[in-house]
Amino acid sequence: MLKRAILGWVIVFAVGIASPVSAQVSATLVMRSGERISGVLIDLGGVGFTVQVGGQNRQIATNDVAAVEFMGGAPSPEVQAKLRAGQPVIVLRNGMLVDGRLSDVGGTSPLRLSVDTPSGSRDFTSSDVAQVYLADSQAFRSAEEPPSGVMPSGAIRVAANQPWVETGVTVSRGDTVSFRASGNIMAGPGASAGPAGSPILKSPNYPVPVAPGGSLIAKVGADGRPFLVGSIEHPITMPDAGELMLGINDDGFNDNTGAFTVTINQQAGQGRGAIRRR
Repeated sequence: MLKRAILGWVIVFAVGIASPVSAQVSATLVMRSGERISGVLIDLGGVGFTVQVGGQNRQIATNDVAAVEFMGGAPSPEVQAKLRAGQPVIVLRNGMLVDGRLSDVGGTSPLRLSVDTPSGSRDFTSSDVAQVYLADSQAFRSAEEPPSGVMPSGAIRVAANQPWVETGVTVSRGDTVSFRASGNIMAGPGASAGPAGSPILKSPNYPVPVAPGGSLIAKVGADGRPFLVGSIEHPITMPDAGELMLGINDDGFNDNTGAFTVTINQQAGQGRGAIRRR
């Protein structure tokens, strides 16, 4: 009987320890750069946000974060207008907007979110909140509405509701090309994505199966093998010769909205063939 009682208490104790872990709240931090970091949101303190990613805690400076998403969704024009005016805002799951700045995160599940509002501090839970917007970011702007109100010279609009876009750019095998991408799309119901894609969207049927759904991808020629471009500007060596094409990493496009704005440049000093537009 004693052994059974001890075993019972061990099980209860173990469950008590395991329960908070299983009850932790997942969130996606949208960086001002457009990068998205998904994990378990643990805290907001002097060092910034603490997020558990792949079992390891990461500290992310508050000033680097544009938004915290508990559920996907592109910011409305009203939200974007507030952010451009320097006004942080909380979007509740019922659609209501609360003007205020996130000041503290605590608890387990649901998380307690303390917000400094014009009328004083208010507490919400992660079950009430859809998104917390801290600052403006190019990641929130679609190709239809770039910062200047016009498409940048030479920019290409990559719509989310079609598989591939012809860029009119011809490259040679071995050319080194860099991409600068911005914008935000809805890559599925409740799943917003910047050029880096949405970590909640995965499928072996995507053109680039190892990349997140909704990410910006490219290929050379109609029959070329697709490869990831993403959101970080970096040089990519062209695998073939032909017309460069851009697309969205998805296998269904009917429910997609929005677009990316992409500019293409040859990496300086490579000594290879110049990019040619037809």
